[in-house]
Amino acid sequence: MTKHTSNFRGKINRDAQKQKNADSSHGYLNLPKNVKSYSAESEIRKIQIDILPYIVSDPNHPNKDIQNDIAVKGGLWYRRPFKIHRNVGSDTNTSTVICPTSVGKKCPICDYQKKRFAEGAPKDETKELYPKPRNLYVVIPIGQKDFDEVPHIWDMAQSLFQDTLVETLEEDDSNEVFPDLEEGMTLELTLKWKSIGDGKPFPEVRNIKFSERNPYDESILNEVPDLDKCLNVLSYEELSNKFFEIESEEVGGKLTEIVDEPPTRKRRSVRTEEPEERIPAKEAEEPRKSFRRSRDTEEGEQTRKTPEPEVSVPSRRKPVREEPEEPVPTRVRREREPAIKDRCPYGHKFGIDTEKFDDCDKCEIWADCIDVKEGK
Repeated sequence: MTKHTSNFRGKINRDAQKQKNADSSHGYLNLPKNVKSYSAESEIRKIQIDILPYIVSDPNHPNKDIQNDIAVKGGLWYRRPFKIHRNVGSDTNTSTVICPTSVGKKCPICDYQKKRFAEGAPKDETKELYPKPRNLYVVIPIGQKDFDEVPHIWDMAQSLFQDTLVETLEEDDSNEVFPDLEEGMTLELTLKWKSIGDGKPFPEVRNIKFSERNPYDESILNEVPDLDKCLNVLSYEELSNKFFEIESEEVGGKLTEIVDEPPTRKRRSVRTEEPEERIPAKEAEEPRKSFRRSRDTEEGEQTRKTPEPEVSVPSRRKPVREEPEEPVPTRVRREREPAIKDRCPYGHKFGIDTEKFDDCDKCEIWADCIDVKEGK
């Protein structure tokens, strides 16, 4: 029998490491060991949660405001904003990716969007490429049978929770201490469940009530995950290859790019709310425990922007699967006024109501409005 070199040498450990990395990753999130994700149980109308602060580690946090001591490195903050692109690549399990601009880096998809917009591409194509805002929170579910009262990571679309939270706090800013360990408050959320087609239902927070809660010991910060490190962000080259569906093969030590035919983008006829990224809740491994203490107990002591190398962008790519976008309330179209910079020709709020009305589809100053809304 002819002796041959084993085809398995070096492959088993490599595969095991790949599986290990996959097990610790939930789509575009890297969850820390022993920290689970949170999602409201289907069809429940009201839930209670405590939102806790985390220690910011990203010196370029999107909410950073040095003058007002907001989201500075080493300080405490209650949310981690980021953006996603949907329908990227052919693998449906990994088709949602984090936009690198979330961590201060260049994004090939955003670059391509700007290029196509400048070339006069159809607006529905460029809008499809626009990143969608989301937020991560550290929450403790209160009185929910499938969840221990320990820190979980909650991932929600901006429009499904954060916008409602901001509006509620504008009505009574005394509740803005809700994430504080000592003076914080419990949030009672009223949910409305939605679904897109035959997809799973997802919750939208419609109303928020605040109530007093017992303080948390400062030691709980040792259990709170660093949300800045939970984002699985691909490099510029990796994301570019995935977006344009370039297959890289080693041939004689060089990479050969294989590019397919260009896509044909179709205009969507229905605009719907982007579905909530849902991660099935697993049964907790540890017994229920609580870090909350009575208010009567003795108070404890108080305690990147290096640009990625640009990759040559191919001019052709595969079709992108279509998914519904965020829903927009039905509005009666207004008569068009002359287009004037810094003023919406249809009477909406310039730089605020972007993308919310059908009028946006034919607006001549749509790009300026988008830039203002994004603070560019």
